[in-house]
Amino acid sequence: MSLLKNHRGPVFVIIRFPYDLTLTCKNALMKTLSIHANYSGCISGICTSMKVLEGNWPGTMGVAILTFKSLRDAELWKDSVPDIKQPDWLRGVDMLIVPIKHLPAPNKGFVQIMDMCLHDLASFEHNYACEAKEVLNYWGACAGVVSAPSDCIHKVKGLWDPNYLIINFWPSCQVFEEAMKSDQYKDLMNKRNHFSASHTCVFQLQPIVEANPCLVP
Repeated sequence: MSLLKNHRGPVFVIIRFPYDLTLTCKNALMKTLSIHANYSGCISGICTSMKVLEGNWPGTMGVAILTFKSLRDAELWKDSVPDIKQPDWLRGVDMLIVPIKHLPAPNKGFVQIMDMCLHDLASFEHNYACEAKEVLNYWGACAGVVSAPSDCIHKVKGLWDPNYLIINFWPSCQVFEEAMKSDQYKDLMNKRNHFSASHTCVFQLQPIVEANPCLVP
């Protein structure tokens, strides 16, 4: 978390919870809406269907994403919700606070999370990251909304301990699937596999408050 303390922009709180408790998680977060407002935050959404693409991402776990204007706001929020402090909240959850490099557009709500084990960080950044951004931009995705090594991630609860976390936001599932079939994306994946092993999932982020969807506060 040492580098995260120097981050001066917005952050995500990522909650990974047992998928069969999706409705319970949604209701629990709904109860904290006023607390979110007190700390400049909002609930960006909760996954409605999960698809595991690579590695050992736990398919039994769903994801909720919360947005705050700063690390301090996120920490004040979590310290103000008594239920979160309970070790058995939602039968046990993973919770991370991660820096946002740039804000995704509100109309891009199909999320790709890549929990990566990098073999060579320098080669990954030099030979893959820039090309990945170009390819994703071509398909209309917001690339690298989160791109954070372990020391930029605050592990609040649970056992989830990413080595390097990347989160991309796509316009839709259809666009993502079309991109995956393209030669340029296949070449990109092959190149990535030289530098890392990935645990990857995708899902549609569904606003909890339908009348007021939010990706950013």
